[in-house]
Amino acid sequence: MTQTVRLPGGAELPLIGFGTWQLGSRTAYGSVRAALEIGYRHIDTATLYRNESDVGRAVRDSGIDREQVFITTKLRPQDARHARRTLESSLRMLGTGYVDLWLIHWPTGQNEFVSTWEELLAAKDAGLARTVGVSNYSPSQIDELTKATGQQPAVNQIPWSPAQHD
Repeated sequence: MTQTVRLPGGAELPLIGFGTWQLGSRTAYGSVRAALEIGYRHIDTATLYRNESDVGRAVRDSGIDREQVFITTKLRPQDARHARRTLESSLRMLGTGYVDLWLIHWPTGQNEFVSTWEELLAAKDAGLARTVGVSNYSPSQIDELTKATGQQPAVNQIPWSPAQHD
């Protein structure tokens, strides 16, 4: 059984996920299939990685029910003005009607800062993402979003490993 943490809204985020950064098409497909076979149930991708279609195909071909696989994808800040369209494109490539977690990959420019967060919240309300959050944000940036909208990001995904642990 995979250990999880319950996010606001009830989604269960597996504590260990399989990241697909720097995995090209063929490698992403095979690696995600292998990860799912050995028990991973959280797959992390992003628009920037350009492998969402291969990740989605691997999940479908795995034979594991979609509801048992937690899929995270991320919005590039340069796509902030087209956030909803970008998510809809990600969903088409992933071959699913929703993602479990949609993140802003890193902080946007100040002009789009709050409006982008509002777009993520609207996508959640529309059922396109089960939960939403941010990645690589400072505590003060999270406070700013929360103050402006009354809704705190469910997740702030940051890099961490034994070699990288600020």
